Amino acid sequence: MLVLFYQKIRRTAFAFYDQLRMDDILQILPSDIQVTFDRDKMSIADVIVFNLPFLLQSMDGNLEKQPGQIWVAWSYESEVNYPWMLSGELKLLFDFWMTYHLDADIVLPYYDYTFKEKLLTPSVEKSKDVCMFVSSNVNNSRRQEYLSELMAHIHIDSYGRWRRNCILEGDKGYVSKLDVIKHYKFTIAFENAISPEYVTEKFFDPLIAGSVPVYLGAPDVDKLAPGLHAYIDVRNYDSPKSLAKELQRYCCNRNLYDKLLEWKRQPLNVTLANLIEEQHIHPFIRMAMLAKEKMHKVL
Repeated sequence: MLVLFYQKIRRTAFAFYDQLRMDDILQILPSDIQVTFDRDKMSIADVIVFNLPFLLQSMDGNLEKQPGQIWVAWSYESEVNYPWMLSGELKLLFDFWMTYHLDADIVLPYYDYTFKEKLLTPSVEKSKDVCMFVSSNVNNSRRQEYLSELMAHIHIDSYGRWRRNCILEGDKGYVSKLDVIKHYKFTIAFENAISPEYVTEKFFDPLIAGSVPVYLGAPDVDKLAPGLHAYIDVRNYDSPKSLAKELQRYCCNRNLYDKLLEWKRQPLNVTLANLIEEQHIHPFIRMAMLAKEKMHKVL
């Protein structure tokens, strides 16, 4: 029996990953894994999974790693937002890292195994031009400054808490968001930080819904794009004004815009298809398998 302590927090990033709550994840773990949220049992747990960005605020006192115990660092966040996560001392504490980085021990991206089918779902007729959902004030990408200038040159329907000018009636969270996005030609997809492979739901949600992401973020986003011309890259424009002019050109030309959705009728980018295939086994199950393998070697 493998005893696993999971650092429970108020919300779980898995809501972005595959819409599973932690209770659902527990149901798919092997039966010989006992999961506890009781901190009093941390000392007897074989494996402890730390949600790293929330570690300092949610764990009181000094943490002591027991002999033979396996520590797993779990993070969905860019290290740009949490630079202390790059600490050499911190890295030495953990046996496995479960993050969005493609070289992580357990890759935990913002897409799941179902995304291949979802991405190729045909888009619906568009009745609106540009929307955005920005709520967090985390602004290490300086997206707020760029968007403020962009909105001076083109109208953007804003449903998030930041610069809100539209109300989402009967908000049911993720489902409602996708239902709104699918009616827009473009969706603002600006990350809160710019770092390699940090490609979040901001990029993937519009692609699923059949809207075109206007992207600011990871410099290597191309390897996670589903096909050619699937998104508008902010880096290709010398100013928000020139970007606005380009978006308006697409919005006014149906034939030109439709070319941005041609990827939905083509095979997925091989790199992304292979990465999605790797998610066939849920990351938490892969983490448990790695932990068992390490424990077996020690014994």
